[in-house]
Amino acid sequence: MATADDPKKEELRTKHFTDSLALTQKMRGGLFTMPVSNAIGDTNYFPNKKARRDSEGAVITDPRNFTTKKPKKGRGAEVTFSKPVFATIGDPYKDGGNKPMRTAKHEGYKDAGHDKDFKPAMNISRKVKADFDHLTDLVEKKKSHKGEDGHVILEPRNFLTNPPKQGEVGKGTSFGGNLPHMPE
Repeated sequence: MATADDPKKEELRTKHFTDSLALTQKMRGGLFTMPVSNAIGDTNYFPNKKARRDSEGAVITDPRNFTTKKPKKGRGAEVTFSKPVFATIGDPYKDGGNKPMRTAKHEGYKDAGHDKDFKPAMNISRKVKADFDHLTDLVEKKKSHKGEDGHVILEPRNFLTNPPKQGEVGKGTSFGGNLPHMPE
């Protein structure tokens, strides 16, 4: 088996290198800057790996990696890494969400010392009319329905229909005529 230090391989490698160097010196394909392939004589695709063996020929093994235990299952304090610390041990539970934010007492503001309803300090008047006239870009044209002689010009008639039929099923009340009886 040939190794990387084989003189025949080294000779081929230098030959390919000099050939590729000659290709870069002349114009190719009408272009001065046409690049040459970098893969000629490249030995990085299949590097030789050396076996990890000691002086006696045995394979060198590393120490074992981290090992873990089977994870604990459950939902209590016993499945945590350390014992949990609770800040509220011994405090009685007080439900603050059920207390009303505001009482529904009628005129409860009077208990606080107010004898009248709240009124703003002053009334600010706002203009109802704008400072400028309304301008529109739509020009309405009146259509005259009278002719030159003064008579009204009628437009062509639209679709005409008969009044809807009324009554029970029978003659004259269906679009396709009477349906014959079909026994089962």
